[in-house]
Amino acid sequence: MFVRGDGCYLFNEAGEAYLDLVCGSATSNLGHGHPAHRKAIEEALASGILHTGTRLPSPFRAALYESLAAILPDELDCIQLANSGAEAVEIALKAAQFVTRRHRLVAFAGGYHGRTIGALSLTSGERIRRPFATLDHLVDVLPYPGHAELTAADCLAAAEGLLGRRKGEGELPALIIVEAVQAVSGIIGPDIDFLRGLQELAGRHDVLLALDEIWNGFGRTGRWFAFEHANLRPDLVIMGKALSGGLPLSAVAASPRLLKAWSAGMHTSTFQGNPLACAMSAAGIETIRTGDLIGHVERNIAPLLKAKLSKLQSLPGVAAVRVVGAQAAVQFQRPDGSPDPDRSALLQRRLLDQKILAYGGGTQGDCLMLVPAITPATVATTPPRLAVTVDLEVKLPSLLNKTQR
Repeated sequence: MFVRGDGCYLFNEAGEAYLDLVCGSATSNLGHGHPAHRKAIEEALASGILHTGTRLPSPFRAALYESLAAILPDELDCIQLANSGAEAVEIALKAAQFVTRRHRLVAFAGGYHGRTIGALSLTSGERIRRPFATLDHLVDVLPYPGHAELTAADCLAAAEGLLGRRKGEGELPALIIVEAVQAVSGIIGPDIDFLRGLQELAGRHDVLLALDEIWNGFGRTGRWFAFEHANLRPDLVIMGKALSGGLPLSAVAASPRLLKAWSAGMHTSTFQGNPLACAMSAAGIETIRTGDLIGHVERNIAPLLKAKLSKLQSLPGVAAVRVVGAQAAVQFQRPDGSPDPDRSALLQRRLLDQKILAYGGGTQGDCLMLVPAITPATVATTPPRLAVTVDLEVKLPSLLNKTQR
């Protein structure tokens, strides 16, 4: 049980520090207890307003709208807030269906979009989908480059074939939803040619394109949003996780043509735009901007991860090492080439014994994932070392050797 957080460390009841390379599933981008977050929460609390309701804005919500508009493409200047990534996905689906008057949807193998029924219908993973009545009859699932050695050309050909067929049937989809980097599936992407080709296909067929940035947004990939690697102009951007840095908050950004087409109350949520979450979010965005943390990810964290982890590629049982920005995946395979989720799980436990918190991922659970904070140093009270240096260089190769079959 962790009772205190400070920078890139979590502390248990005995006061022992654990290096956090999970970041609340990519939520705590600024680490724990960041002064900007603390100050924002204190200011919001001092207002005496913990919530104003859906239709009654607070200055904290207004400030967040301005902060988001400043980092999003100019035309995406209409924003609807929600509480979770999955809820934001539902907003995007409903908005697309409402505006286009079409109902079909397109998702990609390996994608993760949440676990409410609509979002789960777009999410890969038989185990988490099997018990529930998802909307599979409305969803076409296309291949994503990087899985099964498929190239961008292969996947774009499949997408073009599907859209052409659906157009001939008079059933073009309302929406294509895609992640520029499939993080939960093991840090796959970004494939620039694929993303640009997909945008061109969607535009040619008058199908809306939504970029799910719930995991990747706010500096995680070395850009504000992962779709910026391909210079895309999506119709909708879906945000969550690091948007607030720790409190329930998500958002969808689009043009007024999409998000103001429906009447007031067509989609709403009691706690959307909570003042505390909005204050924390705006403070986080400002901290990333003024601290040039996106530049820090690109110049320092990504090269550091690549340098420390590239040596693992030659070890037996390591199928691949992938790094995109401030996140990495080490993928394991058995001698016969099949996925090895057992080794990933064992290594997570061994790292826990060494007081390092790591994450599991991959379509088969076969990836060890490392997700550090994007801040350049720990907060003052913790040991003055950068996360993911000594621990990865010394301990991880040793533990990998010990977990060989």
